[in-house]
Amino acid sequence: MKSFTRLPAYQLATTEVKRYIEQHQLKGGDPLPSEAVLCQELGMSRASLREGLKSLESLGIIRTRHGEGVFVAHFSFDPILHNLPYSIAAQGSSLRELLQVRCALEVGMISQVVANIGPSDIDELSDLAQQMLQCSERGESFAELDRAFHATLFRCLDNTFLLSLVDLFWQVFNRLSDRLPVPDAVAQRATAQDHLAVAQMVQFGDVQALERAHRHHFNEISRRLDTMYAPVARPH
Repeated sequence: MKSFTRLPAYQLATTEVKRYIEQHQLKGGDPLPSEAVLCQELGMSRASLREGLKSLESLGIIRTRHGEGVFVAHFSFDPILHNLPYSIAAQGSSLRELLQVRCALEVGMISQVVANIGPSDIDELSDLAQQMLQCSERGESFAELDRAFHATLFRCLDNTFLLSLVDLFWQVFNRLSDRLPVPDAVAQRATAQDHLAVAQMVQFGDVQALERAHRHHFNEISRRLDTMYAPVARPH
C-alpha cells in the first residue's frame, strides 16, 4: 500500500495563492483580497495563509505594504540575486560559464542597439568610458561606472526584461569576482580602454566592429581569469 506525504500547510497555502493569482489574471501592482476573504476562498486557516504569504514575498511574487495590504509584485530578478547560495565559491569554472552566457546575451543584441541608439545615449557611453579611463589612471575602482555603461548601452531597446537580466549578470559576476585578487593597474586600464572602444564603435554604427570589440572585452576578462586560476607548478 502506497504512503503519501502530506505537504506542510504553508506550502499548500503558497500553491493556492499562486493559483489564485493566475486564475484571476492579476498583474504587478494589483491588490490581493484581505486575509479573511482569501482564507474563506481558499479554505485555509489564517496562520497557514500568513506563512504562505511570507514564502511568496521571499520569492518576490508578492509585496506587503503596511497599512495598505498585499499586492502582486512587479517582475524582478532580485530574488535570484539575494538567494544566490553563499556556498558558491568564485571558482574559475563558475565565472567562465557566467561570462560566456553574459557575452552571448550582450553580443546577440548589438545589431539592435546600433539600429536604435540615439545621440544622447552615445554621448553618455563616451562620457562613462572616459570616466572609467580616468579612474584607472588614478588607481580607483570604477565598478558602478561599468554597471552604468552596460545599462546605458541597452537602454535604447526599451526592454525592461533585458535590462534586468543584463544587470543581474553584472551583479552576480561582480559579487563572485569580489573574491578575486584586485586587478592591477594594467588590467584596469585595459578594461577601461575596451569600454572606450565599444563606445567609439557604437558612434560609428559599425555592427561587426562593435561585436568584435564586445567579444574582445569579454575575451580579455576570460584570459585574466585563466591567468588567475592557472595551476601552480609544484616542485618535485
